[in-house]
Amino acid sequence: MTGPGTIYDLGYRPYEGPRLGRRGAVVAILWDGVARVLGLRRRFRAKLLPWLLLLLAVLPAVAFVGFSFLLSTFAPEVDSPFGGHAEYFDLVGTLALLFVSLAAPELLVPDRRHGVLALYGSRPLLPRDYLAARAGALTIVLSFFLLVPQLLLWVGFAALSTEGLVRALLADVGSLPKILAAAVVYVAGYGAPGLLLAGFGRRRAVVTGGYLALVLVGSGLAAAVTEAVALPGHRFAALGALVEHPIVVKDWIFGASNPSGIVGRAGFEPWVSALVITVLASAAGIVLVRRYRRLL
Repeated sequence: MTGPGTIYDLGYRPYEGPRLGRRGAVVAILWDGVARVLGLRRRFRAKLLPWLLLLLAVLPAVAFVGFSFLLSTFAPEVDSPFGGHAEYFDLVGTLALLFVSLAAPELLVPDRRHGVLALYGSRPLLPRDYLAARAGALTIVLSFFLLVPQLLLWVGFAALSTEGLVRALLADVGSLPKILAAAVVYVAGYGAPGLLLAGFGRRRAVVTGGYLALVLVGSGLAAAVTEAVALPGHRFAALGALVEHPIVVKDWIFGASNPSGIVGRAGFEPWVSALVITVLASAAGIVLVRRYRRLL
């Protein structure tokens, strides 16, 4: 026979802290997404790739300003050979694409695989709240990824100006709205497809590979079909070059042109690329909300 049971007083007390409601839940999910994307409070392996990409995005800006300083020391009248804000977006845009391929599945896939959505569903939280928080986390980190190097360039090149820092900053202040608009285009153009695939994929590695295939391999196929002039309506295949639409719109914002690109060769105006990004981002949001209504 077993002896009499023992009752332990574990000191249970009900939660007596502030109840933040729906808004507090959204904010908590948002910052959890930021921490998850950056690998915070996780093992070193989870931090390695995102922080390496962030470092690769910032270091060239520091190097460009440093080399421009050395060049101006010997030849003050020579402009920077590294280009400006538009050219730097070409560099950091590729890194941003790789970052999205890692971050988007990290935000959405584990919650479904590990049954966390049931916990979120027990809170005063709507499916669109959850998705907005996850998309907001990606937007915050990706905006930091895109904007911080641009701000370093803005301040760094102004500091090298013979007119003085303040005057040079004021003279180039018109670049800030263009930088912000271009960052929004990259976030929407690269982030929306990533979140859409992550909303349906079951494994993070599969989503990452599928996303890179969609935007990179898909763009190559779009270019091949566009050049196949024997096919009727061949030029519309250029609209499938998802990797190029943010670049086209960015050049449009900064007053440049890229006629050698897939979209340019197909004869489409830059506003068409802006429309494609808008439609794709809107469609991704609608599809994801409908899907998560069945899950939450």
